[in-house]
Amino acid sequence: MAFPPQFLDEIRNRVSLVELIGRKTKLVRKGREHSGLCPFHNEKTPSFTVNEEKGFYHCFGCGAHGDQVEFVKQTEGVTFPEAIERLAALAGMQMPVERPEERQRQNQAATLHEVMEKAAEWFAGQLNSQAGSHARSYIQQRELSNQAVSHFRLGYAPNSRTALKEALLARGISEALMLEAGLLIKPDDGRDSYDAFAIA
Repeated sequence: MAFPPQFLDEIRNRVSLVELIGRKTKLVRKGREHSGLCPFHNEKTPSFTVNEEKGFYHCFGCGAHGDQVEFVKQTEGVTFPEAIERLAALAGMQMPVERPEERQRQNQAATLHEVMEKAAEWFAGQLNSQAGSHARSYIQQRELSNQAVSHFRLGYAPNSRTALKEALLARGISEALMLEAGLLIKPDDGRDSYDAFAIA
């Protein structure tokens, strides 16, 4: 389940990072930080520091870094939800109950993300197709590198009012999902929907 940000913040506020880590390794206060032997690897000279104010620990020897949740995960070999559950118990807090509508919202968001991913892949494919040759020429004129094109996932929308719609329908994506994702426009006069990035 997804945990509300306020719930996670409250756990971090209630569970002292120094006290939590102090159960595994002896910490000595040095100014604003605490230091000690790293609990993640064997060392003779302390290279492990804990900054309670900033809410993180860091080992200059092995690179271990994180907060209360990450510390419990790494030292106890548990998953993120299990770490939250253990920290909540330490903090004297009850775990939030996931409402059905919240689960539905998360599933819906994941589905919309998948739709957008499919659309992005299709636009990128169009850029590399014969139809996208003019767009590729323009990109070259602007001196954009292939790395930049790939990093920013540039694509091309062909001169068609329904090309994306037809392509995604063929991939099993419903018109309703495309509309919800903002990929299609549905005219108020009842006409058929068309690609949002189509040339009018």
